[in-house]
Amino acid sequence: MDPTDLGPGTATWLGGTGTVLLGGFLWLRKFLSKDAADRAMDNADIGTVRRLNELLDSEREARKLAEARADQFAKERNDLAATVGRMEGKIEALTSQVANLTERVTLQSDEIARLRIKLGGTT
Repeated sequence: MDPTDLGPGTATWLGGTGTVLLGGFLWLRKFLSKDAADRAMDNADIGTVRRLNELLDSEREARKLAEARADQFAKERNDLAATVGRMEGKIEALTSQVANLTERVTLQSDEIARLRIKLGGTT
């Protein structure tokens, strides 16, 4: 037997083994490439969800601040409305006092004029 003779069917066996190994390598490459793409998409989805959650949190915070400002404005408006009401009441009271004092001054002016006439008539 010749040591370089590998026997009948050796080339077929080597070719078949090479084909199976090449097919397995190509399948593994495709599978790993698909997994890498899926992982990349998953990472992108996770990043997108994380960013959307951050935006949602910032919007919630902005809404809370806006509501707090609106509540403060409403409180100030209500306080001002109450102050205006009190001032209107005071103005009405002062108007009434001015009317009473005007009437009093008129009566006293009439009394002074009457007394002057009386004094002027007796002199």
